[in-house]
Formats: sequence, C-alpha cells, structure tokens
Amino acid sequence: MLIKQSDYHRIYKVINSLLLAQNADPATATMYFASFGAFILKQHFKLQAVPKGGLAAYHLDGTRVLFADHREDGSVSGAGENFHCWVEAEGFALDFMAPAFADAITTAPVASRMFQKPLSAMAGSINDLSSSGDFFYRSEPEAMARRFADWKAHGMIGDLAAIASQWFRPSPKKMQAALSVSDQSGAKRSIALTGHALVGSW
Repeated sequence: MLIKQSDYHRIYKVINSLLLAQNADPATATMYFASFGAFILKQHFKLQAVPKGGLAAYHLDGTRVLFADHREDGSVSGAGENFHCWVEAEGFALDFMAPAFADAITTAPVASRMFQKPLSAMAGSINDLSSSGDFFYRSEPEAMARRFADWKAHGMIGDLAAIASQWFRPSPKKMQAALSVSDQSGAKRSIALTGHALVGSW
C-alpha cells in the first residue's frame, strides 16, 4: 500500500467537500478527484503522482463497470465523453473517486471502499475482470492532455487545488472539521468536511 487508508479517506473527503461547496456532483467529478488527489500526494507525501485518464473498467462487489464509449465497429474507447480519471504514483493506481461510486453506479448497490492497488495487479483486458476489485485501465494521453489543458485554464481550478492541499493533513495529525473560505465578493462561508465512510478496500 502506498498511503494509509486513513490518509486516502481524508483526501477523498477534502475533495468531496470542496465539490459539494461548489454545487458539483462528486459522482461525476472524476477530473477533480484525480488532479487534486495527485497534487496532494505530491505536496504532502513527495510522491511522483500523475493524473491519468481514458478507459477504466472495474469489478465492484459483483458489478462490472465500464467507463468508455462504444464505437460503431464494436470496440470501446476512453477518448470520448464517457472517460474516467485516476492517479498513478510509484507503481500504484489510486482512484479517489471510488468512495463516490456508491452514488454514481445506479445499476446495483456498491459499497464505499478505498481503491488503491499496484499497477502490476491490473487485469490483462476488460474481459478479465473475474473478482471484486479487479480493474483495467487504458490511458488516452492525447485526449486527456486536451481535456486537462482546457480545464486548467480556469483560474478557480488552481485555487481549489491549493485549498484542498492546505486543508489536508496526514494522519495522525488533526484536521479541521470545517474550513472558512471567502467567495469572490469577499463573503465568508464554512465548508464542512464530509463524505462516505469507508467499509474497507477493493
């Protein structure tokens, strides 16, 4: 394991809380979880963490989930609208959005768990997901580079990433249960630290 489950949970909750404060849906905010998660791993753990995006497939509690677009020739691609993002760091894959799968996947009940696995454990293809926790990624670097370039052009994104890193504290350090922030007009508001409890890991 690259980081402790308690630290993984804190990273997820910080990003989740900031998304809710921006009226964003954590169940569809894959780029935020990947980019902010990678930033926190770099800042606090000095890890070489990189957000990746493209096709992602999981076997979760008996449910197979595929983030990809189906092409006319029968193949699938992660370069279209139905892409997913994750973090790769020092030989590990981390998906900080995984606890929100409980909200994102409506076809079957899925628990809120940590997803942190060695990349060496990745399945050979999307057809080889036989056990819960199995995964397969196929990165689409060019498509994701364009997406991240357009997305990061918004100044607010960098501000939120900085706030996320400032709020996070690695365990066992105490974290603030709420964060006071100012909006564009200077008005202050409090953001509570919130998120699903974890029931283990995949």
